[in-house]
Amino acid sequence: MPYAKHESFHIREGWLAKGLRAVQAKRDILRNDTEAAIQLGLGRNMVRALQFWLTATGLIHPEPPGHSLTPFGSLVLEHDPYFEDIGTLWLVQYHLASSRDEATTWYWFFNHFAYPEFDQETFIQELSRWALTHEERKPLARRTLETEFQVLIRTYVPSGRETSPEDAMDSPLTELGLLETLSGRRYRMCSPDPNPDRLPPLIVLYVLLQERPGVERRESQIGLAQALRDPFGVGRVFNLGAAALLESLDHLASQTPEWAVRLTRTGGLDRLTLPLVAPREVLARYYRERGYDSRSA
Repeated sequence: MPYAKHESFHIREGWLAKGLRAVQAKRDILRNDTEAAIQLGLGRNMVRALQFWLTATGLIHPEPPGHSLTPFGSLVLEHDPYFEDIGTLWLVQYHLASSRDEATTWYWFFNHFAYPEFDQETFIQELSRWALTHEERKPLARRTLETEFQVLIRTYVPSGRETSPEDAMDSPLTELGLLETLSGRRYRMCSPDPNPDRLPPLIVLYVLLQERPGVERRESQIGLAQALRDPFGVGRVFNLGAAALLESLDHLASQTPEWAVRLTRTGGLDRLTLPLVAPREVLARYYRERGYDSRSA
């Protein structure tokens, strides 16, 4: 499982849009650090970081001799190439938090970490313990663990005052409000506001309809507890509790009644009955209703 492929750089505002357009124009651009650095106006290590973030967020995938856009990447480039829409950022978060083979720390943090409030030491201890039980043959270096902590925090927490303009470039995912800073260098995982303007119900439905990115559910029902607690589930990747998820589904039923998710009790368990619609149809409708015309970058 890979760690620190981000070269110690968090996602910067504008990086994903810039990288997506570059790969569309020239598929092997990211394979040549020097050429890419000149074209993109980034340092060579930043180019390597950009390649990592584009892959980890599900926007591109390797296709020798270069990379190609994934279906998700093509959809974003067509409808929201500058990543202006909050729904696009939630989709980026979904792919990143589901990227066990690329962004292992992000996958672990959202799907397995069990501390709603934490500090660096708790994070390091728990990640080290989890990694040792999942294929790592020796403990991860302390420096690697500290870097993973710092980059993950900068992915979701605004920088505040910084001395360097480059360091002050926040991650676009800070807009999601998934982490907040407490006193004493502690942090809290936050449940997002289920207001449909902040967490679009169709994006929630899109995640519910999949076992993981690109793999549709085979059954039309899912347990509420499963949706909230299982790895890759909407509760995990979006930090959603039961109340917030159910409120979002109420908004879905109000806005899109033909695709409503019904909550029923079967055998003493709360279950969600999902509509018979393909995830790709849900995203197509989402972008159409948001007023994004088909366009190229």
